This record gives sequence, structure tokens and C-alpha cells, in this order.
Amino acid sequence: MSKQPLVLLHGFAGGTDYFSRVEARLRLSFDVLVLALPGHEGQSVGPDTIEGFASWVMDDLERRGIERPILIGHSFGGYIVSSIVETYSEKISGFGLVYSTAKADTDDAKQKRNQNISRVQEIGVREFVDGLVPGLFAKGTDAMIVSEAKEIGYMMTVEGAIRALTAMRDRRDLTPVLSRTSVPGVIIHGEKDPLISEDSAFAPQNERIIKRSTDSSHMGMLETPDAFCEILEEVFSEEHA
Repeated sequence: MSKQPLVLLHGFAGGTDYFSRVEARLRLSFDVLVLALPGHEGQSVGPDTIEGFASWVMDDLERRGIERPILIGHSFGGYIVSSIVETYSEKISGFGLVYSTAKADTDDAKQKRNQNISRVQEIGVREFVDGLVPGLFAKGTDAMIVSEAKEIGYMMTVEGAIRALTAMRDRRDLTPVLSRTSVPGVIIHGEKDPLISEDSAFAPQNERIIKRSTDSSHMGMLETPDAFCEILEEVFSEEHA
């Protein structure tokens, strides 16, 4: 029997290697595809709205002939997955928001996005990533892992960063969408995550969505890879057996 397609979407300033520590294990249970989003990892610059990124993902999957996948999105990738659930729910069989939220930015968060847009324009990607990435990890994380994440971020373009920041700033609150969807899902929250609170992560109220936590910060797939994989295996191996 063929394995269920599992598509992994990385976060802002990320890339396919964000899943380097979980991909091999997940391949034992799923047919895994890790996508590089526009403006990241050497990819051409793409949309500047979350809806545009969602359309890009679905067009890419259609081109590859991938039908009814499980879509897992990390952080920014989770915003995209939420939009896919809203517009393309009939084309997916499951979803996950990992270290992410379905909520919109607060006014303060929108202001910070604007500041980051100005900052990346002024100092460029490399220095911006150097300031951003270490704060995504829990204290005591292996310095090599943090360094590898920086290297991934350096491949983002200035315009790619600006468009992604704009899309994140302007996204809508899709909590109501996830609260009423019939598509089975999972939300994974990092107990040490300074960016996404538990209340924000777990805001959707839907018995079809399983909620789990890992002993990590914002980068659990790199910090606590075994726990990350166990949750996805738990939720989807039975759901799609």
C-alpha cells in the first residue's frame, strides 16, 4: 500500500533543511515532500500575501501530481497552511500548524513587521538573519544547529524577506476557519517558545484538531526531533491508515 503524502513547509528565513532531523524518520511512515517557499533557499521571489503563497503551494503540488496530502507548516508555513484549509480543504486530507498560530498579528506585531522590513532593507539578509535566528532556539541549544539555521536563512533574498514579512503582517485571523473545519489536524506548541503563546497556538476549538506540546522553543523539529515525529505519527498514522 502506498504511503500517505506528507508535505512540509518551512518558516520565515527557513528552508528545506529545517526538517533535516525529522525527514528520514518521517519517510518510514509517509511519502515526504519538503518544499522551499518562494524567496527562500534560492527560489524566485513570489507572492506578498498569505493567500498568494497558499495558491503557489497548491499549484506546485498539482504540477507534481500530489493528491490529498497532509500539509504541515512551521511558523510562517503554518499561516500558509491555515489559508489552504480555508480555500482548498477538499484537496487535502490533513494539516498541522507547528510552532505557529491561526491568529492575525496584533497591532504591536504589525509594527514590528514594519520595523523588520525597514531593517532588512537597511542591513541586508545576512546581518538580519544573524539577529533573528538565535532567538528562535531555546537556551542551551547546540551552537552547530543554530549556525546551520543561520546558513539556511542566508539564502533568502531581500525582496523575498520583504514579501514574506508583508504577507505575515497583513494576514487575517483564521481561527474561526480552523474551529469549524472537518479536516483532521494537529497543532504543536513549543513550551519554551517566546514567539507563539500556548493560548495563541491552541486558539482553534475543534475536536478534529489534536493539540500537543514539545519541550522546545520555536524550532522543535530541530530541537526535539523525536518528539516532533512521534506526534505526527500518533495523529496521522491511525487517521490515514
